[in-house]
Amino acid sequence: MSGRILVVDRSEALANSVRQAVTELRTGSDVVSCLRTGDLADVVADSGPFDVLVAGPALMNRTGLGRLADIKDDHPHTAVVLVASGNPEVHMRDLVRTGAVDLLPSPVRMPDLTQALDRALGHGRQLVVTGAAAAPAEHHAPRSCTTFTVASATGGCGKTFYATNLAYYLAHHTRKRVVIADFDLQFGEVTTALRLRPRYTSHDLVERPSDADLAEHIEEYLVPHETGVWVLAAPKDPSEADRFSTADVTRIIEALQKRFDYVIVDTPAQLSEIVLAAFDRSDVLFSLATLDLPSVRNMGVFLSTLQRLKIPQDNIRLILNKAESNVGIEIDQVTRLFPQGFSSILPYAKDVSRSINLGLPVLAASPGTEVSRKLAEGMAQFLPDGVPAAAAVATSSAPARRSFADRLLRRAPAPTVGVAS
Repeated sequence: MSGRILVVDRSEALANSVRQAVTELRTGSDVVSCLRTGDLADVVADSGPFDVLVAGPALMNRTGLGRLADIKDDHPHTAVVLVASGNPEVHMRDLVRTGAVDLLPSPVRMPDLTQALDRALGHGRQLVVTGAAAAPAEHHAPRSCTTFTVASATGGCGKTFYATNLAYYLAHHTRKRVVIADFDLQFGEVTTALRLRPRYTSHDLVERPSDADLAEHIEEYLVPHETGVWVLAAPKDPSEADRFSTADVTRIIEALQKRFDYVIVDTPAQLSEIVLAAFDRSDVLFSLATLDLPSVRNMGVFLSTLQRLKIPQDNIRLILNKAESNVGIEIDQVTRLFPQGFSSILPYAKDVSRSINLGLPVLAASPGTEVSRKLAEGMAQFLPDGVPAAAAVATSSAPARRSFADRLLRRAPAPTVGVAS
């Protein structure tokens, strides 16, 4: 009995085992592998439908099981097989919602996997034949969106500085829709750095009654900046961070991806489940460090941890921020430690503090400075094909137009706040 099988896990090991089991069954089934759990819905929409979905240990958490439940709701004929490692801390109701027909321990024994796939293929076929499965839900073509997450293992490395400048750069040079989601849920600084006073925050969004139309309403909870960038503000009270689950973060990011061309996620200096949920939905991950030994060491630990978590290394870009001479450690010493190289090495600059006091990214407030030029050179690689990178760098390095500069000079600067460059 042939069929199409989708295997979702962060490594190919499970998919290879499934292929071996399919060979033993002699079903001629087609096996498709998805190595990024955040891409599950897109793979099903673009390459589905599938008769069987085999979900590995990477999905044995509330977020992953929620994704599987959504897939099952849209494709009731798809039989789900779960593979769990150890004793995952998940609720029984989340397991039940996936509609799984089998649960196997990892590493899987080949006889058990072969029997589970045989049953699953028969189960899915029986649903179709008896008409028990509803017609698959209609999928609209998803908006083409690129998602960036800015992270670091050490506080004060300039995550918010980089996130706000990246957002401005993309909005300015592509004229497309850009949003920053501040998921530093306790001490988010995006609205402070941009001098915004949001009416709503992400906490208000989480408190909203759950519905299927979050993307239709999410812009009501955003605040626009004068540069054209939108912002989803972090909660005002640090205690409100406890109300967020990984499923909430995933749901919000996915809703933003449907409404914007670029989503930029700012994160705290930690590797929590919330941060990992953002990583799973991201196309590019920026890791920042500054020119001091604790920050450099923590970047190494951070990257090693991401590698163990099967985060694709090709999607990670390194940024060295606040680089200056005569601080006891040289730039070339740091670059030798990271053979993958740095996308940008940004100098320490007082222009950054000035731009924060103006409530503007430094690329907008001081486009002709060295730090702005270095920023633009590193960000040019993310421009779409229709925008020449060289032209974008040249534009970012040119002096601001007089009308814009005059407007800046008329603004009374606010007192310096504690936002790291």
